[in-house]
Amino acid sequence: MNPRPCRRRRRWNLLPPRRTPAGVASARPGRRRGVPAVTALLLIALFLGACRAGGPASRAPAKPGPGAGPGTGRAADIVGKDPVVYGFYTEPEPPLAGSFETMVRHARDLDVIVPFWFRLAESGDGTIEAYAAPPPERRKQVIREAHRRGLKVELIVHNLLYGSGERSAATARRFLRDPQAQERAVRGMLDIMRQEGYDGIHIDLETVPPEERPRLTAFVRKVREALPDGKLLSIAVFPRDRDDRTDPNTGVYDYAALGEAVDFFILMTYSEHRADTPPGPLASLDYVDRMVRYALRYVPRDKVIVGLGAFGFDWGGGTFPRYLDHAQAVQLARQQGVDMRWDDRARVPYFTYTAADGSGHAVYFENARSWAEKINLVRRHRVRGVAIWRLGMEDPAAWREIARRLR
Repeated sequence: MNPRPCRRRRRWNLLPPRRTPAGVASARPGRRRGVPAVTALLLIALFLGACRAGGPASRAPAKPGPGAGPGTGRAADIVGKDPVVYGFYTEPEPPLAGSFETMVRHARDLDVIVPFWFRLAESGDGTIEAYAAPPPERRKQVIREAHRRGLKVELIVHNLLYGSGERSAATARRFLRDPQAQERAVRGMLDIMRQEGYDGIHIDLETVPPEERPRLTAFVRKVREALPDGKLLSIAVFPRDRDDRTDPNTGVYDYAALGEAVDFFILMTYSEHRADTPPGPLASLDYVDRMVRYALRYVPRDKVIVGLGAFGFDWGGGTFPRYLDHAQAVQLARQQGVDMRWDDRARVPYFTYTAADGSGHAVYFENARSWAEKINLVRRHRVRGVAIWRLGMEDPAAWREIARRLR
């Protein structure tokens, strides 16, 4: 959720007429007031960074890879054979609620949670540091509550939120080029797992320079080899529909090799439109379909997890898009006295309005209906399940779709 920031920022004039009336100003990176929430920072970095890659990749034929065969069955032994539902978890981010209440309320429809609590130290020396995390005793309490409800909990390790995408990239480069740092990180992860009671590790290394591709793969394999029996390993990757090994966001990921090493391969399929593009769906159905089809050429279908975004964005007014949860999007439409609309092509909800200053706005988000469309796609492709970014921001009615279509 944190690709490398753009060097040049674009200002878009009007939205495509099909979706938005003339006069809607496009998003331009700006400063948010107050203390930015962790999730907002992540999404800002995500949408800014993708401009260097230039938007969704064009289609290109791909050769089947060694990862496209059957999975190992290891994950099935740990979490069962039903569709798997991951939920990313954060602490409260005022005015946004945290994830704890959602985890508790919907535990029966979840399988694995990933609290956003740990990252690599910026030095790149392999130190694993707590970031945006509660004290250790609170972390253990959350893990105990998850276990009591039959959920698995993975320890995340990411390279995000140092202040810029360039710093994230530099941290990853230093880390991956230092074998001793990697050994230190593996030891640190295993120590934290034992101390706090995690059931596995989730790797989320982003904006990694594409030339580090073999080193990233080697590190993931090293983690796999070090994990005790019965522990899960998952990875989050940027989706793509061709393998451009120079792409600053996706070029580092060897889908086949990584898919072979991990138990679950999570596609972050919620970045179709970003700060550097005109407003539009975060994940149109066709976009998700193309990304999943490509992944299945290389990764066993029983390992592929499709990302579901629970958030939305309000583009307009010449500033960076406002980050919204579902409830805020619905409330905004009511406040502005406008009806929510349905994009028949993208299969997502949206609405437009004119602000008090005269600026045009467009809001795209996700709801139960758009999730149902994506969950049906998951079922058609017979992939392993879905991953929600993040718990607590979703349309409450969407849980009925998960229960009806995945349980």
